[in-house]
Amino acid sequence: MTTTEDRPAPSSPAPAGPAALLPRTRARGVVRANRVVLALVGLLMTAAGAAALAAAFGLFGSRFSDRPVIDEPVTRFVDASPWFWAAVAVAGGLLALLCLWWLLAQGRSDRVAELPLARDARRGHTDLDAAALTGAVEDEVEGYRGVTRARAGLSGASTAPLLSLTVTLDGRVGAGELHTRIVDSALAHARQAVGRPDLPARIELVLPRGGRRDVR
Repeated sequence: MTTTEDRPAPSSPAPAGPAALLPRTRARGVVRANRVVLALVGLLMTAAGAAALAAAFGLFGSRFSDRPVIDEPVTRFVDASPWFWAAVAVAGGLLALLCLWWLLAQGRSDRVAELPLARDARRGHTDLDAAALTGAVEDEVEGYRGVTRARAGLSGASTAPLLSLTVTLDGRVGAGELHTRIVDSALAHARQAVGRPDLPARIELVLPRGGRRDVR
């Protein structure tokens, strides 16, 4: 599979190659939440592990190194506190709800549903359904010789979208020739339709399994 990114008239030179491409990710808020949660969990686990190792090697004195994990004072405290297990159950329920929220949040994406074409306080607003644009791009690319399937999507912000296009090839036409045609025709038509000559695009070409793969 080859992946390229087309950004017309860049203001400054950017490194080329797959490593320089913008990845298609989940919604930015979800990505930030994942980073914060994983960082906090990692710090807590690291601190707990370091404290356990320090206690086991006697850095806190022999009193802690020879002490069981759950000793008699802890057992007495639990027995003398009838509310303890209820508090544990509530804390467990809250943790389960938090985990459920985190799992559901993973399904959120940054896909764009509509593109604003015109904004006029007197005449009103004109929006373009993103599915209409991506569907037209898919239909055009799938009509090219050498293409078996095309899938397009818009992601990012509605005011600064990124067009992602995945094209599956059958090997009858070279990947370079098809890439040039996609950029010069399908991508140019999409930019013209939305009035955005600078609309960036991310193009993935899926090569046939038995064919030669060149990702240079």
